[in-house]
Amino acid sequence: MVQRDKILLEKSFKNLILALIIIFAVPIPVKSGNQIPVRKDCSLVKKKQGYDYYDRQEAHDFGRKIQTLIAKKDIGGIYRNVLIDELQNGPRREFIKNKSFEQIFPKEWVNKVIKSEIDCDSIGWRGFMISQGLIWFERMENGKWSIKSINGVNQENFDNKNLIGWKTDKGIIPPTCFPTFGNFEKPKVDLFTEEFRITNKRKFEYSPGEYIGKTIPLGYEIKSKISKNNVYSVTTNLDECFKWNSENGFVKNEKRKHELVLVENIIYQKNNIKDLENHDRYKSHYEVLKKVDLSKCNKLAKQLSQCNDSYLIRIGYHSGGTIGWLGKYYIFGIFDYDNQEYIVPLKVFTNRNYALNEIRE
Repeated sequence: MVQRDKILLEKSFKNLILALIIIFAVPIPVKSGNQIPVRKDCSLVKKKQGYDYYDRQEAHDFGRKIQTLIAKKDIGGIYRNVLIDELQNGPRREFIKNKSFEQIFPKEWVNKVIKSEIDCDSIGWRGFMISQGLIWFERMENGKWSIKSINGVNQENFDNKNLIGWKTDKGIIPPTCFPTFGNFEKPKVDLFTEEFRITNKRKFEYSPGEYIGKTIPLGYEIKSKISKNNVYSVTTNLDECFKWNSENGFVKNEKRKHELVLVENIIYQKNNIKDLENHDRYKSHYEVLKKVDLSKCNKLAKQLSQCNDSYLIRIGYHSGGTIGWLGKYYIFGIFDYDNQEYIVPLKVFTNRNYALNEIRE
């Protein structure tokens, strides 16, 4: 009898062990929306790596880290763990405070990102993307990885529907009038920093209001070494800008002929090429985003006279290639000097979030 009970006990114990093995061997089902694709072994990729500044496996694993945080709906973790500084495009840090995950990230957007396969290689020089560009991330110069842009989610917008161009008593300021520091205007920056022995070139380029009227006289011009008909200037005489063409940092001794075209609150130059759209997206165009308080304008250039008018604008042009739109965000002010009015660049920002941070202070 005892022997029989012992055999039954051993059999029951074996059945229990077998049941536990089956239970733990079978994955517990989870909601499909929270699953991300399995990890790739990037060492198996045979294709030659186009750029050698990153490790393939690191890139892939960082993309999966982003997906994991999104699957967990961890909005705080996204901004703490996979983002350095501010996004180039997407909700800024201050905006997401006291916001829930669902208020920022739409459900359909989340599903697309979570289900997307993360590649081991970059998309050329542009970095790494998730779900056809809904997210872009990159390895930074310091070796750390960071999200660059989060596209297609909810973020703050400028209330600028009634701001149609920068209006003055002379008319709407043409796009060519603004003294910018764009992608192909390095010669202007080099000439002025050399002429006035400005050692911090980057500070001059992004905070020119600290130098103009103090280190650099208002209205100062430098003749181009390439063409005698071109004159570089970091400010623009408002009267002169309505008379002459100005582009890529210098004033041309040619009368301004191009008319202005308004498309969705953006001021374009007229395209005179037959059978093409009437606005030229490949030349400078701008959008007024927000009126800047005059006290703010004066604070950004204390050495100048009273600021008459000031706006934050977005100005640039389309490249016609894969780079897309080239431009920056600027705070400009109009100041009086010697019975003339001048357009003065005060602050320059590489993206809208930096500009918003300045304006929302």
